[in-house]
Amino acid sequence: MRVLAFLLLCALPATAAANTADDTLLQILNRLETYERDLRDLNNTVERLRRQVDGLELRIEALEKAAAEKPAETPAPDADAAAPPVAVQGETGAQPPGALPQGNALELYKQGRNLLLQARLPEAEQVFTAFLDDFPAHELANNARHWLATSFAGQGKHDAAAQQFLLAYEKDPDGPKAPDNLLKLGRAFAALGKEEEACIALSRLSRKHKQAPSAVIAAADAERRRLKC
Repeated sequence: MRVLAFLLLCALPATAAANTADDTLLQILNRLETYERDLRDLNNTVERLRRQVDGLELRIEALEKAAAEKPAETPAPDADAAAPPVAVQGETGAQPPGALPQGNALELYKQGRNLLLQARLPEAEQVFTAFLDDFPAHELANNARHWLATSFAGQGKHDAAAQQFLLAYEKDPDGPKAPDNLLKLGRAFAALGKEEEACIALSRLSRKHKQAPSAVIAAADAERRRLKC
């Protein structure tokens, strides 16, 4: 009896320790579940912000460019400012569908930008294609290529979009649109099911363009998590 009592007394601390360990593990698991839930909420918020950024980026760029320019006695035309709305067929002075400015690169570029702002993507594609055909060496050519790729992506032409975003990045890897070209290149690859290529593009953005706009960095990080890069 004495031996049995001794053994029972020795077992009590071990049982209590086991219960304490179980309680601690349960607390840790509960905390991890809370963290995972918070992370999912954060990812959803980032994704919502990304969509808002995509919808507003054209207007933001035009405003930033206009604000950066110095006023002059004779204001120079703003290449990225929104052009006057394109008149619809039947209005006085309206251009018929398919009519493009002849021999004027800036007007052609502005028309393409205006069509993008109106979400008239097939027409924007036509205009920017014409711009690159007629003015391949123009200082706005790579910008036009970026917007051409954007018009492709908006129409679900992800293969063509990926080709143009990649070419735009290769032609100006240090330019202001380089991070955005990589971000959208990654999305185009992902839409094509090419997740490895998408991860390469997104990883390069995070590695080589640490000074990119915070919204672009956040969108790229969210996309990498989604793809499990």
